[in-house]
Amino acid sequence: MKLSSLLYLAAPMAAAAASSSSNNILADLEATEPMHRLLSGSGDMISYDDDFWAYNANGVSEDIVWSDYNLKASKCMIYGKKHLIAFELYAKNNKSCTRKKQGVYTMPVGQFALAYVAQKQQDYALQGNNYGNFDSLDYLQCTQVYYNDVYYYAKLGCTSAGGLKIISYTDDACTMESSTNLGLYNDLKISFGTCHACVTWPQQSNNNNANNANDDAAAADDYTDDDNFEYNHQFDSKLCGAADQYKESCGWGCKRMAQSSSSNNYNSKRYWSGFEKFFLCFWSFGGVGLVWVVLKQRRMMSREDAIVEEAAMQGIGLKKRHIFPIALGVIFFTILSMFMVWKKMTWIFLIGANAGLFAHFMYLRRKAKKMAAGGGQAEYVKDGGLEIS
Repeated sequence: MKLSSLLYLAAPMAAAAASSSSNNILADLEATEPMHRLLSGSGDMISYDDDFWAYNANGVSEDIVWSDYNLKASKCMIYGKKHLIAFELYAKNNKSCTRKKQGVYTMPVGQFALAYVAQKQQDYALQGNNYGNFDSLDYLQCTQVYYNDVYYYAKLGCTSAGGLKIISYTDDACTMESSTNLGLYNDLKISFGTCHACVTWPQQSNNNNANNANDDAAAADDYTDDDNFEYNHQFDSKLCGAADQYKESCGWGCKRMAQSSSSNNYNSKRYWSGFEKFFLCFWSFGGVGLVWVVLKQRRMMSREDAIVEEAAMQGIGLKKRHIFPIALGVIFFTILSMFMVWKKMTWIFLIGANAGLFAHFMYLRRKAKKMAAGGGQAEYVKDGGLEIS
């Protein structure tokens, strides 16, 4: 299914009537007519009356002065099994996206690509240029493709490196990826990491230069003669308007991924697999069991051993009253690492704590066996040897 119809880009703008002898898109514009853009590389059109643009049926909304805003696309990423574009919105006086960040958000790839191209088409036209058309826009939605006598489905999505690609699927919901190469290649490029102005103004011709040959820029100057243009145009941003309408919140893990250099295997890195969950439970319960047996074994310590142990701890600046808060700190950071899916830190804390407890248990048990073999009478200490006086 191909996207078709016309995109209404600006209420105060007019339909481009380019002559065959020039690329002048704005030469014959009138401010009261709609400006149209060809968006599909196949020659089909996308209408501004489509559901995607329903939030802004009149073409321009006066809710936000978009000329004060900037947007920066971070990357294309696969997060939670969804193909998304992460982006940042910046408010007025953001100094080229260096401050005044409103937040980090995500948007489905197809929606963002459509809004991005619509914005670029408008920006280029206002400079007297043509942004061009892209075949990839035919695959913003799950689209059926007939290939080698078999029906497949294709949709614009993300690569593992954070770019765009047309992905093949075996189902009409585009949820089951296929390794089959359908011969479809993405021709749409999004400038990631670039601070985009939400509103671009027409290029002004140099009236002081009588030999100025830039007819396209001069036509853009003529276009701005309309009294309502500057007022209306400050509210007219196809990219930022759509991004604001369809944005979804980006949580801590989402932001971390958006700032990373690659989205490769993110689902496996940011979620605990069944195998990993098994060992999380195994080492957690193992740690609880080791704490119990260590405390039990410590109650068999002699006072002499407890005093020697306390002296050794004091030699490195620790006291026995510090053990409990240290243990709580280890437990807290272990649980935090599990929750935040910091895998390396989680395994270090879990396995390290279990190894330390096991080693301490074996040390205590060996001391107890030596004392039993010597036939000595142990003078036990209270509180599992954690307190001497």
